[in-house]
Formats: sequence, structure tokens, C-alpha cells
Amino acid sequence: MSTSPQTVSAEGRYSQLKSDRNNAESRAKQCAVLTLPTLYKEVSKGKSSSSRTTPYQGTGARCVNSLSARLLLALFPANANFFKLSPDGMDANQLAEQAGIQQGELEMGLAEIERTVINDIETSGMRGRLGLGLKHLVATGNVMMYVPDEGNAKMYPLTRYVVDRDGMGSVLEMITLDSIAPSTLGNELKASLGLDEKKGAKNDAGPEQDVDLYTRIYRDGELWQVYQEVNGNIVAGSQGTYPIDACPWIPLRIPEEDGEDYGAGLVYDYYGDFDALEKLSKAILKGAAAAAKVLWALDENAAIRPKAITEAESGDVLRFKAEQLKAISQEKFADFNFVGQHIDKLIARLEMAFGVRTSIQRQGERVTAEEIRYLAQELEDVLGGIYSILAEDLLLPLVRRIMDRLTRAHRLPDLPPGLIKPRIVVGVAALGRGQDMRKLVEWAEAAQQVLTPQVFSQRVDAGELMARMGAASDLTMKGLIKSDEQMAQEQQDATAHQAAIRAAPTIAGAAMAPQGVPSGES
Repeated sequence: MSTSPQTVSAEGRYSQLKSDRNNAESRAKQCAVLTLPTLYKEVSKGKSSSSRTTPYQGTGARCVNSLSARLLLALFPANANFFKLSPDGMDANQLAEQAGIQQGELEMGLAEIERTVINDIETSGMRGRLGLGLKHLVATGNVMMYVPDEGNAKMYPLTRYVVDRDGMGSVLEMITLDSIAPSTLGNELKASLGLDEKKGAKNDAGPEQDVDLYTRIYRDGELWQVYQEVNGNIVAGSQGTYPIDACPWIPLRIPEEDGEDYGAGLVYDYYGDFDALEKLSKAILKGAAAAAKVLWALDENAAIRPKAITEAESGDVLRFKAEQLKAISQEKFADFNFVGQHIDKLIARLEMAFGVRTSIQRQGERVTAEEIRYLAQELEDVLGGIYSILAEDLLLPLVRRIMDRLTRAHRLPDLPPGLIKPRIVVGVAALGRGQDMRKLVEWAEAAQQVLTPQVFSQRVDAGELMARMGAASDLTMKGLIKSDEQMAQEQQDATAHQAAIRAAPTIAGAAMAPQGVPSGES
């Protein structure tokens, strides 16, 4: 896309692409109403307003909050790196030799860069914004993350941006919509944008009216071209470019579908269950309210008046036959019980699908810890597809963008282009390593039970087993595990030391024995 920004109106282009967003908006609104209504915000004349409708059930909110929290901890673990920097296409030792440094110095330098990136994410408060973005992804399927040159990130909901992708899913163009107050702009900038003193100014008629700010980002070769527009006028100084792999605007969607610009979200896959749960919860709530209403039927031939009954206090004595007064009952217990059982089944299915922790333990007297671990691992494996999408669309672009802005701020050194690349070590990668580690441990335990520990230690190469376990844990084992030569030398030294200890009394006794023949003896 090489169109000059001066010939394309960002506002007009936004209106064109907005029509392609209608289906995604409709799905997002349906799913948000049943889960977290505040996630969907309608935009009218630059103002956002969310639905105030409260669902009749809380399962939807619990499922979205639980899954988004699990994704946040899995993708951004606390006190741990979610990525590693490694040379691309060569061994670390080879790169260190080319740079004229030791491999340990190279690894220490890369680790320092990793810590700087993680520290920037944590100190800028980005984790909270990422949690909000994951909620949008789970519920509505779409969100855009903006990482400025400094400061915290910003999340754009679906109704605040448009995106255009090609058939392969690559982003070609993005436009965001912000609302700004004219009073925050300088007089010269307001005059250049056509914002005179009367328009948007605060007066007695009411509060100041915001104006729409459109930011257009489009791909031009190996760069992203950026400019902003207000009232059809380009904002002075807003034009700029960014590297193709370090764009501050990161559009996200779940799931990825060919030929689609937007995602449907995970809630939409179970929309039938959520909708049924909502309707049944509403019906049973109204039925329970009706059943809780106390009504009495008084025989028309009773000698007592209804007012005397309603005004009677606790402990009062009334003169009439008890069988002349009966409570009105709906006799709907069987119906309510059936509906309640079906609601319980729906809740169990949804909580299991979204990984709510309380759903993995079945009801029973004998539920083993192994059964719980197995079900928890099954839930984790199901998320593998989501991990792979977010690792490609969120984690890698975020790391590249943070590294780019830190380099621009001279907080990171300039790395040779294309030589050092980030590698994601969480999500699917962690699942794969976890499965390898689990298989190794299970095999070792089973082998020791079958062969006995003595035979196992004789037949299994302990060094190779530890090396494979280290690889499964994504640890560098060089210098950590002793080689066979080191073990042989230490065994030899230990044998010599034990021999010296055993020989010490003999040597000491020999040293203390009288030497030669005593005088006077022949």
C-alpha cells in the first residue's frame, strides 16, 4: 500500500472499513451481554457507553475472568521471563567467538537485556492493561493494544478501531478513533485544525464537546506509515514511520480465520449454553419470586374476617376452624427441580470448558490428587491453540516493540539487525517441555519399580538422564553436569584420599617407633 496520506481521508477510510465490522460488533454485543456487559461500549458522537444490563447469572463473568487470569499468568508469569534472546541461525559459542568475547559474557549481556524489557513491562503498569485486553479477547474476540514511546499501554475495544487484513491474515491497515478535548490543544494547533474558539469551547450552554481524532496506520513496503487527523485536517507533526516488526499498534483476535478481519471470541463458541443458562436462570428467578409470595385462601363461610387474620400478631388466639384457612401453593417443586438440575449441568459444562478450577474436581467421596492433576493438565492442553495464537500475535510483537522503544530511549544497546531474535518460552513451548519432563519422570519412576533402584542406577546413564531433564526444563546444562572424566578424576582422588586416611595410623606408628639399637645392647 503506497497511497499518500494526504490523498486519503482517515475519517472517510474509517467509515468504509466500519461496515466490515458490523458482524463482529453484533457477535461481541451478544457475548458481552451474557458475560461482562461493560466490555462492549457503543460509540455515538465520540462518546462511549456500555450496556447497563445485568445478567441473571454470574457464570459467564466467572468463566471469562477465570480464563483471562489463567492466560495472563501463563503468558506473563510473575518473576520470570516469558522470552529469551538467542542468536538466529548460529550457535551462541560461534557468535561469541565472532564478537571476541566469552560465551558466558554473551549470555550475561542478553540476560541483562531481557531483564530490562521485563522491568519496563512491570514498572509501566502494563500487566493490568494486558489483563483487560485478555478479557476482551475471551469475551468479544477482538482488541487492539497500543504501546506508546513511553508510559503505559492502551487497549482499544472493538468499537474504537477498524483493521484491514489480506487473505493470509497479515495486517495492511489500521485506524483508531479517540476523543480529545480542544482545550488541551494549543491555539496554533487548534487554528490549523479548524477548531475555533466557538466550536468545542466551554460555555454556559453545557460542557465542552470532544472532537474525534483518527490515527491511520498503513503498511508501505517495509515500514508502517502513521498520521493523525482531526476534522479532515492532518495534525502537524503526527506523520511518522515505524519498523515493520515493531509497530506500536498490535491488533489481536481469537480465533484466527482465513478471510476474516476480526475474531468471534471464545464465548461465542459456547453461546448456545450461555444463552440457555441466562434464560433458565431468569425463568427460575421469577418462579422463585412468585413461589415466595405468601397468599391465603379463606373459606367464604368462615366466621372470622380477613382483616382480623392479617392484623393478628404472633401468639394471638383466633376463633375459627383451622381447615377454613389454607395456604395457596403453586405445587411446582418438581418443575423447579428439573430446571435446577439442567442449570447445574450447564454451569458444569461451561466451567469445565473455560477452566474454572472448581470444575475439575468431580463430586465424590474418593477423588484422588492424581485425578485432579490429570484433569488440570487436560484443561491446560486444550489451551494450546490459544497459546500459539497469542505467542505469535501478542508476545513477539510486544517484545519487539518494547525493545524498539527502549533502544530509541538509549536504554538498550543497538543490536545487529536480524542477528539476535526473541524466542517465546511460555505457552505452547512450556506445554511441550512440561510433557517431556512428565514423561521422563514417569518413565524413571516406573523403571525403578520394575528393575529396583540398584539395577536402575547400573543400567541408566545418570548424566544423560539429567541432561534430558534439563533440556525439558529449558535450562542450559553446560558446566552444570559433571563429565565422565570429571567423575573418574574425582573418584580417583577420593580413593587416594581414603587410602591416605587408612595409611595414616601406620605411618604415624612407624614414625614414633624407636630407631636403631638401644645403647648397652649387643
